[in-house]
Amino acid sequence: MAPVGPSPALVATLILTLTWVWTEECLGVAPNPDTLRIHGTALGRKRREPKCQIGEYLHPNGTHCCMRCHPGTYLAEHCLPGTLAPRCLQCPEGTFTAKDNAVRKCYSCQRCRSEFHQITLSECTEKEDTVCGCLPNQYRNNPGNLFQCKNCSSCHNGTIWQKCTTTSDTICVCAYGFFLQDYKCNPCSSCSKEECKKTCDSMQRIPTSPSVQKEYWGTWGQTLVLIGVVVVLAAVLGLFVAVKLIKQYRKRGSIPIFYSCVSTQQPKREPVSEVSKVMMNETKASTLALESPPTEATWTVSVVPRAMVAVELPDCVRPAGKTQLPDNPAVLYTVVEHVLPSRWKEFVRRLGLSDYEIERIEMEQRRLRDAQYEMLRQWRLQMAQGATVERISSVLNQMELSGCSEAIQEALSRQP
Repeated sequence: MAPVGPSPALVATLILTLTWVWTEECLGVAPNPDTLRIHGTALGRKRREPKCQIGEYLHPNGTHCCMRCHPGTYLAEHCLPGTLAPRCLQCPEGTFTAKDNAVRKCYSCQRCRSEFHQITLSECTEKEDTVCGCLPNQYRNNPGNLFQCKNCSSCHNGTIWQKCTTTSDTICVCAYGFFLQDYKCNPCSSCSKEECKKTCDSMQRIPTSPSVQKEYWGTWGQTLVLIGVVVVLAAVLGLFVAVKLIKQYRKRGSIPIFYSCVSTQQPKREPVSEVSKVMMNETKASTLALESPPTEATWTVSVVPRAMVAVELPDCVRPAGKTQLPDNPAVLYTVVEHVLPSRWKEFVRRLGLSDYEIERIEMEQRRLRDAQYEMLRQWRLQMAQGATVERISSVLNQMELSGCSEAIQEALSRQP
């Protein structure tokens, strides 16, 4: 009787088991709950977590991504698989969320502390915490929320070097015979520490004769006045130059490239010289006409050049109107290609597209280029007659992207 060999199922199980053991030892793949079992043997296959985009968070199960809740709301329920929108509820009164979030409850609004002389600058809303501050002529002694409001120093017995701000006290320059301590000018007669003694001793080295003191401080005063005059003149000159540069920049950025032919092109000298010659010929012809009766040749000379002048004049002298953005995918993609992706959302917001429309289109269109095209198309449909090339150019100039504006206008001018 021939011996019975192992069954094919057992051989396959042994091969799979050996393959899994080799993979675990060589590649470092650890078993996880997501395994495939064949004949009781676990075959591990590591599950990859999805990569969430900006404005999304990973579901606690690690299976899919969900959109974050908007400011002023909090997360009530996670989104279901295959969807992005979770269930978000509005923050109750006395709470807030200032950013996109996935928190389970809103943050409590802070209270301005009257014992620290704090005042409420703006009340708490569902999207912003309470803003606390100080009264005028007061400053904060600590940078955090537990700050105390203190009165600004008046620089008695001295002069103000730097005015009081919301975060720092006045900086004083004390008069002769006084030293600075705790932002106040105290007389040297009350000095009891080594630091103020050094300051007061250095003052004693200055000549004490009234005439010498007057000459000493008078010289320094003249020097300071001269320095102040130089600084003021330099500031005025710099401001003048800056205003000139800004005007030139605005003048360049505000001139469209293809609004009308007379706005960007200067008349050539050749037609002007020909017109001048024609006018001179007409003048001569008129003079001859006064001296002798008009002949057929004379009328030919005076009429033909007028026709030539009419032909040479440009046919687009009339001012151009608003250039309607055509409903052409090639034109819309031209705008998409010339605006920086990093500033696209700012661009469409300035055009007038709401954040709700932007997020809705982003959820529907997963590819960036398709989403940008759909945003621009949606804006054109909403604006109707207001969707013009001039509007796009104006927004880009406001964003200091005049180079993009010129590139778009040049590209659109080449469209059929």
